[in-house]
Amino acid sequence: MTIKSSWRVVLASLLCLLLIQPVSAEETKKKGEHDWLIKHPTIQKLLKLHNKERARHGLPALTLNTKMCLKAQEHATWMAETGYYQHSNLPWPEIIFQGPTSAEAAVNGWIASPAHHSIMLTGTQAGFGYMVINGQYYWVGVFQ
Repeated sequence: MTIKSSWRVVLASLLCLLLIQPVSAEETKKKGEHDWLIKHPTIQKLLKLHNKERARHGLPALTLNTKMCLKAQEHATWMAETGYYQHSNLPWPEIIFQGPTSAEAAVNGWIASPAHHSIMLTGTQAGFGYMVINGQYYWVGVFQ
């Protein structure tokens, strides 16, 4: 059987597509594995408030980055558990806050601080975290 060269290309392409493995069930699970965090109402509220402020300055909306949210949450948890209030060594511009008892109060405090406000207006992706222990609130935002 003779196959024309153009059909050989088509068949070779199809064969390549068949050899590419579909996403495994484990990888599919991992994609939604951290929905508890990125879909949490407080994290969504932080995103909404940041995007409202960015819109006031003509900037595009931020999107949540799961990895960044996890790292921000880890840092907020660490601060709350240890009582240390300090910046992390994360590789992104970061804003932190201790004290405010709502997302609105935290974001308004960041807006009132020129240094924090300028970080809020950077990047296109963000990660947020917060933790409350013994009535003490800790807030973290990271941007890229």
